[in-house]
Order: sequence, then C-alpha cells, then structure tokens
Amino acid sequence: MRILIPTADYPPIEGGISTVALNVARELSAMGHDVTVVAPAFPGLSAFDAAEPYTVVRFRGYGLGWFRFIPMALATLPRIRASDLILGINIAYGGVLGLVANILSRKPYVAFGYAYEFLKFPAWSPPAALLRAAYRRARVVVAISRFTRDALVRFGVPADCIETILPGAAPIRDVTKADIDTIKERYSLNGHRLIFAAGRMVPRKGHATLVRALPRILEKHPETVLICAGRGPAKPDVERAVRELDLDAHVRIPGKLSDEALATLYSMCDVFAMPAGEGVRGQVEGFGLVFAEAGAYGKPVVAGRSGGMPDAVLDGKTGLLVAPDDPAASAEALLRILDDADFARRLGEAGRERVARELNWTTFTRRIVDAVERRA
Repeated sequence: MRILIPTADYPPIEGGISTVALNVARELSAMGHDVTVVAPAFPGLSAFDAAEPYTVVRFRGYGLGWFRFIPMALATLPRIRASDLILGINIAYGGVLGLVANILSRKPYVAFGYAYEFLKFPAWSPPAALLRAAYRRARVVVAISRFTRDALVRFGVPADCIETILPGAAPIRDVTKADIDTIKERYSLNGHRLIFAAGRMVPRKGHATLVRALPRILEKHPETVLICAGRGPAKPDVERAVRELDLDAHVRIPGKLSDEALATLYSMCDVFAMPAGEGVRGQVEGFGLVFAEAGAYGKPVVAGRSGGMPDAVLDGKTGLLVAPDDPAASAEALLRILDDADFARRLGEAGRERVARELNWTTFTRRIVDAVERRA
C-alpha cells in the first residue's frame, strides 16, 4: 500500500505521539509499504530524514499553534490522490486531514486515540464535534488502551469502530561496559541501588511523589539513588522537594538525556517508577510507553493506577500499581521490589516476555494493518 502519514508530532518533537509516528512509519516500511510522512520542519534534520527507509516531507510553520494545520494541509493535500491509506496519528491534524481526504477523494484513513487530545474539549464544543466526525468516518479507530477505548465511547465514537491495540517498545539498544562505567561516573552511582524515572516533568507524572517516597526507602536502603530524567514545567517543584527533604546526595535530575544514556539507565536500574495520576482537564496517561521500554530491558516497574497504565503494567505480574500522589504507597511498592531480588527478577522477566510477545511496534503495526484489511 501507499501510506500517507501527516503528523504534527514527529522527531525532534518529544512525546508519546511522536514515538508512535516514528515507529509505525518504520514498521510499515519494513513490511514493504510505500510510506510518506509529512512532518514539521526544524533545522538540521536532513541526515536524520535521509537515514529513514521512507520519504519525509517537512512543512514550515509549526510555531503557528493551531494555524500550523494550514501549511500541514498544503503539504499533504497534493499527496492524497497517490495514496491508498492515510494514518491520522494525531486526531486534530492528521485525523482531520484524513476526514478531508475521505470527503474529497473517498480515501480510507485510520484515526488514533490516546487521551488528552480529545478529552480536553467539552463534549458540546465545536472542536469536539469536528474530532467526533473525524473519528466516526475513519475506517478504523485505534485506541491504545481499554481506558482510551472507554473514553472514546463516552466521547461519542461508536464502539464498533474502535480497535484496542496496545503499543509498545522498540528493540533494546546494546549497552556496553564502557557505557555503564560512563554513567556510573557521571552520576556517582558506584555501589548504589538505582530507581529510575523518565518522562516529561509535569505534575501528574509523579516525579515529586518519588522524591517524597525516598526518605522511607533510605531507612532500609541508604545507598539508593533516584534519577529523574526529562524536562518540563514541574522540574522546579521537584528540585524544591529535593531541597526541602535534604536529598541532594540521593537525587539526580539531569534533564533531557540522549537515547544512549536512557538505554544505559534502563539497563542499570533496579526498578523503573512513574506513579502518574490525572492532571487538569483530563490530562492522563493513555498507556505509558516508558513501562514497555523498561520491560524490554527486563526491569520491574512501579506505576500509578490511573488512565491506561493498568494495560501497560500487569499488577503483580510485570510490576506494581499504586495510588497516584501517595508517597507512602510508592515507597511500599518500591521496597517490595528492592527487598526481594527473586520477586524483582520475576517481574522483570515477565515484562520482557510480554514486550517480546505483545508490547512491541511490529505487533502494534501489524494489528493496525490487519484491522484495516478486515474492515475494507
């Protein structure tokens, strides 16, 4: 098939939707499809785009806010006639363009649902009505968790349009002893237990909750270090919590890290944790890709019991689910893992097996294609 993917979220933009766009494009190309991605332009990306096994067309104007839809549409519309299928990775941009293509040229399209991108609009509002129309006319609506599926149904999307398909992790990176030694030296980790958290620093992600859980953990494991990787508006609040609890010797907040450094920390950590909850106006994790990524490295995880994370983490099997915003609950779960090496290993091995079997981009993409063909 000739597949067109117009998306407002694509590298170097960070986030889960960008990760979906990149990995689905790669997998579709590996399956033999002719893929074209229409994505925002930023300086210095020629080598990155040239290395991908598909065509990348960049449009200018990402900084225009909602009006970025106009240059994106101008770059997409001339390519619709030559396409067999359109993937609306983000409903407000690619999904609406899929709707336009279907009206003008009867082209089939797939619309994706995560969480906040449609939950943020009141159901009665004009933007919600437009997004509902884009979802309802799609050949397939992909929901990334049962939570997202239920939210889409409440939003007004017919249940029989929706396929619940869980996303996952890319193949792990090779990590060398030199990589590990570099990270140990950089963050003074020799002889320490390591709790690792990675993700955009917004209040609902739970970085501050992990900091507040740490004193109880240090009572039993005084050598423990918490690394919170990422950047975002909650970083000053997390740093303030570190100072207030006098935890500077036990917490590292390095900001954005390279893919190589992230892979090394995943491979080194004793446990990955992100006790995320719900933020304002419906902000919530639709799934939680970081848990699949940690599972790929065979690591036990601790997650907040909210949104789609119960699909990403099987409680008691691949990790532990806790009440969000509850430092005591996070501390108890982390101590269960740190105290019991056999339990931690069983969780990590089950997580790795689940990623290999189900939570990976190859399976995710094949299930999308199967759904499209089944509904043709």
